[in-house]
Amino acid sequence: MVRNLESPQYILASGYQMAAGYYYHMGHSWSCFEHGGRVRVGWDDFLVKLFGTVKYVNLPPLGEKIKQNKVAWSFSKNGHEAAILAPVTGTILAVNHRALDHPEILPADPYHTGWLFILEPVMPKRNLKSLYYGDESIQWMEKESQRLLELMGPEYKDLAATGAEPVRDVQAACPQIGWDVLVREFLRTGQK
Repeated sequence: MVRNLESPQYILASGYQMAAGYYYHMGHSWSCFEHGGRVRVGWDDFLVKLFGTVKYVNLPPLGEKIKQNKVAWSFSKNGHEAAILAPVTGTILAVNHRALDHPEILPADPYHTGWLFILEPVMPKRNLKSLYYGDESIQWMEKESQRLLELMGPEYKDLAATGAEPVRDVQAACPQIGWDVLVREFLRTGQK
């Protein structure tokens, strides 16, 4: 049985929520190391605002081994699919069936009820070297936000200075950027 995750405290980085004490992967997933050494994994607020509510999530099955920085799961929306890189190496112990059955909870609460799976990590200290944490994660998120604003175009580039809220579904609001560009630039799984 999976224990109930307590709601984390949040900090803002360029308008995006980040859960304090979580580790962040360059492909916009998070890892929360829990009591007993297990790791809970999900998507960060940036990813869910980038793509909005997805239609389908394809998670690895129980017992499957995933490897850090390799494709581990995917999601689809409006006929498009995107692959996600694993933030840590390990074996899948549990999946969040509620999130699979109701993907609309992912953008609503990505760090609490919207977690995706729990794994037993392999060599967790080695995995931590490739993840962002604390102030470093905030600086990274601010850079990602700036990169996104640049892709959105000159009319959006200066919005960070105004304190404007991030767009809730960038892919739908700015179709000129293109699905493939968003996947390549921010999930780091698309073709170069």
